[in-house]
Amino acid sequence: MTESTFPKPLQEELQPAWNHYVDFLAPHRPALHRYCVRLAGNLWDGEDLVQDTVVRVFALLGKRWAAIEKPAPYLARVATNLWIDQLRRRELERAFVAAGPDEPAPAPEPAGSDVRAAAQSLLVRLTPRERAAVLMKDVLDLSVEETASILRTSVSAVKAALHRGRGRLADAPPTAPEAAAPPELVDRFVAAFDARDLAALRAIVSEDVRVELVGSNEMHGAADSEPFFAHALARFPGEERDPRFEAFDYAGERVVLGFRVWDGQEGLNDVTRLSARGGRIDGIRNYCWCPDTLRALAEVLGVRANPRPYRTPTLEEFQALLAASRAKPGAQ
Repeated sequence: MTESTFPKPLQEELQPAWNHYVDFLAPHRPALHRYCVRLAGNLWDGEDLVQDTVVRVFALLGKRWAAIEKPAPYLARVATNLWIDQLRRRELERAFVAAGPDEPAPAPEPAGSDVRAAAQSLLVRLTPRERAAVLMKDVLDLSVEETASILRTSVSAVKAALHRGRGRLADAPPTAPEAAAPPELVDRFVAAFDARDLAALRAIVSEDVRVELVGSNEMHGAADSEPFFAHALARFPGEERDPRFEAFDYAGERVVLGFRVWDGQEGLNDVTRLSARGGRIDGIRNYCWCPDTLRALAEVLGVRANPRPYRTPTLEEFQALLAASRAKPGAQ
């Protein structure tokens, strides 16, 4: 008989490895985040690309025999290939829809040449691959040789792309975020959240809601998600008052901002995006473990960002994080 759940000992073996891996990557995450946000064109897709890259590299490390001497270029390579794959899937989906029900779906290019062909054509036509080349050089500070290796193209092609692409990248409009919950539903959620009105929350949140702590846990269904609401609304040990929440329009989407006070200073502690179906919230994405995204939003808001790690810490780890933040002059 097969197991009906993943064995608990297996989870207990994997979690320390994951925590150690996330901690090792921490110094590389801000640069990777800047690269992915600029590559994807908006903050949310950029954070998703970071998370996909981190998970993919974790899986690859467990299967790879050769040592990886330079994590930053390797992360950039994986992120770029993931992004190109996403673009390719979107193009195939658009082509399929445009073809209509009676037309055959377009065939993908041969697997052995697709990445190289995409790299060459995109570099020449100033499309996303050129953006990747510019960002690898100007954001990640990689050499043209490293950039050419990652893009699987020539050094001369990278130099040409850099010459044409610089200056145009900043003028490129950001891509639009995916459809989100309507503003009035977000406002109702914020009002109920801030008032700790669980009855009102149950009325607007779907029974099959999916809650994702981006980069951490996922919960499925209202019952499974109760710990999220309890944790988000609770006052933590040493906290001077209850957290507060407000709606904010960012890049054409109304999001939920969460603020907490530490050491007498209020700071942005988390941000939540909502999706809806049938007039009820069916998706909650909380970015409490995404400090780079929180810092970017805090800069837009002109407020302090609370110190946050990239994963759920132990109480001792969180206290050490706070202590380290207090010790830095002007730290946010």
